[in-house]
Amino acid sequence: MSRDGGDDAAPFGHVPLVPPRIGRPAPRLPRDVLDRFREAFVPDVSDAVGALYTLDAGIRPLYEPTPRLVGQALTVKSPPGDNLTVHGALGQADENDVLVIDWRGYVGGCATGAGSLVDPIDRGLVGAVVDGCWRDVVELRGLGFPVFGRGVSAFSPPKERIGEINIPVACGGVVVCPGDLVVGDVEGVVIVPAAYVARVAERLRDYRPRSSSDDWDGAALRETASARRAYFEQAFTSQGGVRDAP
Repeated sequence: MSRDGGDDAAPFGHVPLVPPRIGRPAPRLPRDVLDRFREAFVPDVSDAVGALYTLDAGIRPLYEPTPRLVGQALTVKSPPGDNLTVHGALGQADENDVLVIDWRGYVGGCATGAGSLVDPIDRGLVGAVVDGCWRDVVELRGLGFPVFGRGVSAFSPPKERIGEINIPVACGGVVVCPGDLVVGDVEGVVIVPAAYVARVAERLRDYRPRSSSDDWDGAALRETASARRAYFEQAFTSQGGVRDAP
């Protein structure tokens, strides 16, 4: 019983009044839209959505080289230190889903391991992003399954407390809604809100990696550098900048 004599308490704590919830599955994005983002430069995607939808730099690929991650968010809000809800969400994984787990940065254990992923991968799960840790990195690499998180932890925590699935979550400082587009690689992870996916896709340039200075358009870059120097000088002057005498 609770201190006021009610029956709303567990033997050693209180039971939340807000019940666990599972939201409805999100509408699916067209395959050609997903394919467009598979070829995109992640910094271009980040520039298009801005800082509010670019996960913080602590969310990194857990092994390299890691496959490109493109898919739709299957969101999980799991009590930190308990991964029962993660397993519940894995049971709902569908084609081109990315598990996005709000674990509030918990790093004392893993959201789950590689063995739990084999069946969801067969059903179409393409990756995971966790505000916390994962384990079984060697096996993840063998599966070719990209996982982004704050680190690796070998400990598998308890599976007791239910959280929520397919509801808005926070991951890496970004609000992620079910069905949002998730794009990630070695540059980091970016979220494209579902309502803006088509507009962002239209803005993306065709991109090919450059491996040497010969791959760059030197004349165009010199022109850009000159414009940036002029912009800096204008800003310096307009803000009352003072140069020391030579």
